[in-house]
Order: sequence, then C-alpha cells, then structure tokens
Amino acid sequence: MRIRTTLTALVWLVTMLFAQAGDIVRLQVERLPDLNVPRAGHQLFYVNGELTVAGGHTDGFVPTPTAEYYKDGKWHLLQTTYTHDFGLSVVLKSGRVLLAGGCEQPTGIGQTYTAELYDPKTHTFRGFGNMSRKRVWASALEIDSGQVMISGNW
Repeated sequence: MRIRTTLTALVWLVTMLFAQAGDIVRLQVERLPDLNVPRAGHQLFYVNGELTVAGGHTDGFVPTPTAEYYKDGKWHLLQTTYTHDFGLSVVLKSGRVLLAGGCEQPTGIGQTYTAELYDPKTHTFRGFGNMSRKRVWASALEIDSGQVMISGNW
C-alpha cells in the first residue's frame, strides 16, 4: 500500500511539473507485483536491465538481509551478506553495486561499518570489508578516478 501511495504521489508530482511548463504528458503507469518481503528504508537501483531493491527493514522494523530483482514479471528473492537498513548504494562504472552501512539493530538502533558488492550478472553479494566509520543515511557516488566518495551520516 505504501509503495502504491508513493508511486501515485510521484506520478502526480511529475505531471504537475510538466503541466506548469505548459506541456501535458501522459505517463504510462504499471503496477508491479508486491515484493516477496515488505520493506522500507531500502536501496533502489536499476542495473543490468533489472529493477532491484536491497536491504531495508520489514515488519516490526527488523532489518532484512535480503534483496529482490524484477525479471519476467516477478520479483526474485536473494540473500545479501549484510543488512543495509537506511544504508547507501551506488551503481559503479563496472556495473556492480556497492552497498554499505545501515542500522545495526531493529528500530533504527546503532550503525554499521559493513560493505558489500552486488554483481547483477550473477545475482550474488560479496562482503569485502568495512568503511572507516559507521554510517546510516549516507550518500555515495563514484568519481572519475574510480574511487567512491561517501558523505553524510545521521
């Protein structure tokens, strides 16, 4: 229900922005099936031609060590190495995705150092180390040198 409300609000906002510019644009909206695991505080990215969600928390604000990618009309459930409730993600030039940080415990308690890479070609996650400091609600981007810049924390 929350996903439908958010999507409806986003479509309305985009429509209003175009309407203010003088152009009316009709958007084709498709409601996707529900995820296998209800989640909030997750990462959302589009890589290798697939919409993917990872991490977040599920019922009872319990962090979930899962991800799902959308293919052939359904969501496919995957196991992540770590939970990333309110963590960060960045699609890298290599096509892989860096996921890091997040809440350590249910109900948003604590922060984590953990980092992992997602390979969308094999649909696998691999933990590889820790960040230099714990982070929640941070942002990241890959700069021209190939290094990843991580900024922010609550």
